[in-house]
Amino acid sequence: MKKVGLIPNGEKDKSYTLTKRLLQYLLHKDCVPMIPEDVAEETGYHSYGTTIEELYHETDFIISLGGDGTLLGVGRGVAKFEKPILGINLGTLGFLTAEEKSNAEYAIDCVLEDAYILEKRMMLDASIELDNAKKTGILALNDICISRGAMYKILEYRIYVNDEYVDTLRADGVIICTPTGSTAYNLSAGGPVLKSDAKMIAITPVAAHTLTSRSIVVSADDKIAIEINPKEDIPFTISADGQENYDLEGKVLITIEKSSFQTIIMKTNPQGFYEILRRKLGR
Repeated sequence: MKKVGLIPNGEKDKSYTLTKRLLQYLLHKDCVPMIPEDVAEETGYHSYGTTIEELYHETDFIISLGGDGTLLGVGRGVAKFEKPILGINLGTLGFLTAEEKSNAEYAIDCVLEDAYILEKRMMLDASIELDNAKKTGILALNDICISRGAMYKILEYRIYVNDEYVDTLRADGVIICTPTGSTAYNLSAGGPVLKSDAKMIAITPVAAHTLTSRSIVVSADDKIAIEINPKEDIPFTISADGQENYDLEGKVLITIEKSSFQTIIMKTNPQGFYEILRRKLGR
């Protein structure tokens, strides 16, 4: 009897209509569903409510109900537990999600019948060093982004790879992304598309104030350091997947490298990377 975690996005699943439908389906399939306590309260499935930590730890796999943003949040939270995620798309593009909501039951059947593949997606591990403090263990599946605050001057970013000086960027921001994140903000900023299983990291400037600044692609085994040392206190933000944000100012050193954790995504259809790319971006 499988324990299945179900984490919905309440904004996309209005009144938890699909959540309740899938809870009933999982029970019909003799599974034990587990849902966050607040969702259990709102749906009336009180006996299946639990803490997020217990849900991540106890389940055999997790269903993410939402868009790619929902799956990104689940991916960061569940990475250390090494549990696979089945994404059901309630958003728009849905690069990471396996199926549309109309095929949700079919996707669950595929998983229960072992008719799926696992994709292990590289993650990034970032740390932030200030004058008198250090924040470590910042995980990202898509990207680590550094951006200036609204209505403020541009910043200079000194880029190092494996302690070797690369360049100084004068830009509104800089994106350090995984192959998974290459089709997100990185793509909008003019960065390269990387195949999802590539062992690479892209460094892409955002609105660079030079004619020669371009994206740089480095090995997944390289260690990236970015030094920000403004002449005056200029607010800026460091974010992981656009969801975990740190508002800072002054001298900061950010180091980024491949994480020892991975996000494990369950795929229940045979679509290849390039087919998905054509379908999602060819509109």
